[in-house]
Amino acid sequence: MTQSTDGGSTPRRQVEVTPGDVFQLGLPWVLQNQSLFNFWNVHSGDYFVELEGEHYGWDNSTVQVTETGPGFGPPLHQHPTEEVFVLAEGEVAFVSGDDIHYMKAPAIVRVPPHTTHNVTTLGQGRNKLVTFFSSNTPGASPVELHDPFAHIKDQSSAERDTMIANFKKVLEDFDDDGDGRLSYAEAPLLIKAQFGRYDTDQDGFITLEDAEGWD
Repeated sequence: MTQSTDGGSTPRRQVEVTPGDVFQLGLPWVLQNQSLFNFWNVHSGDYFVELEGEHYGWDNSTVQVTETGPGFGPPLHQHPTEEVFVLAEGEVAFVSGDDIHYMKAPAIVRVPPHTTHNVTTLGQGRNKLVTFFSSNTPGASPVELHDPFAHIKDQSSAERDTMIANFKKVLEDFDDDGDGRLSYAEAPLLIKAQFGRYDTDQDGFITLEDAEGWD
């Protein structure tokens, strides 16, 4: 990708972390901070934006903002820190430990540290969800348990497809040697910070095959 700061032909890369200028519109829609788990589906309007505090000068905070249609939601996972979900609009099923909560907005739920959880959009409408973590590096670990709402999530693959499309855009912008894979040296700042999370086969490169295996 070639851009210019002065209207001329001098190429430059996308800005990696600029809190006041985070978004870049395109097809697909890609965040300038290049976090691969962020996505925007330009057709449906579904999006997920995570601002991890360590990249924005925050001491103990991370914020996620999400808007999704029916059937969307992450796989079962857990974090080493507590998490607070604020459902601003919509209807969801929320799994926390052994409990399932059916919630309609406005609603709020706290998830203690190391607690298996996820959320799934229900009904025919959309949900708007804001999530807060008491850590600037909350991380996430998948949990290999049966998701009671997997059959609903299986009806939609748009979120994952958009994440893969975003990764193709990242490759276009940062794959300096053109070998179709992203090395640690080539990766932008936020991907470097969690390189092992994206390099699912642990071969030292992030590839399209890695992306196709992301949950």
